[in-house]
Amino acid sequence: MACDGAAAHMVVKPAVRVPMAGTCAVARPVQLEAVLIGDNRRVTLSPAAVLSCSTAAAIAAWVRDDLVPIADATGSPLTAIAVADSYNCRPRNRQAGAKPSAHGNGLAFDLGPMTLANKRSLTIRGEGLTIAARQLLKASACRRFGTVLGPGSDGYHEDHLHVDLIARRPGRGICQWTLPGGDKN
Repeated sequence: MACDGAAAHMVVKPAVRVPMAGTCAVARPVQLEAVLIGDNRRVTLSPAAVLSCSTAAAIAAWVRDDLVPIADATGSPLTAIAVADSYNCRPRNRQAGAKPSAHGNGLAFDLGPMTLANKRSLTIRGEGLTIAARQLLKASACRRFGTVLGPGSDGYHEDHLHVDLIARRPGRGICQWTLPGGDKN
C-alpha cells in the first residue's frame, strides 16, 4: 500500500472501522505496525498505531532517522516501541467540554517505552536514556512536529511523549517537555 511515498519504510495496512467523515474523521487511515530500518531490521509498534497516512509517514521517518540512532547509542538496537495512544475520538486530555483531541483525527501519536534487543526499556522519564539523549530526542521531536508535550508540560503527559501534526503558524509550534535542569521549552 502506497502511503505518501513512504511505504518502503513502513509496514502498514488500511485501518478499518475508522470514520472518514464527521468530527473524528481520519484522512487515509492506516495501522502502522512497524518501521523498516534496513538490513532486514524493523522496529515494531505495539499495539499498531492507527493514524492518518501522513502522520504514519512522519512517525516512521522520526523513528528511522532519529529514535533508532538515539536508542542504538545506548549499546543495543531498538526493536519495539510501546504506543501509549494513537487514534482515539475524544476531547483533549480526556476532559469533558474540551476541544477535540488531535488523536481524534489520526494526527497524534503518544510514545511509550522503547524496548532494546537486550530487553532493556528506555523511557522519556529517563530510564536508560542519558540527559543528552533526552535532549536529542526532544530537539528532534520539536523540529518535526507542531506539538510536543512531555513530562512537566501540563500534568497529562508525565509518562509519555505526545507528538502531533496540528498545523500551526511558522514559529508557533508547541514544544513543552521539562528536562532535568529546568529546560521546559
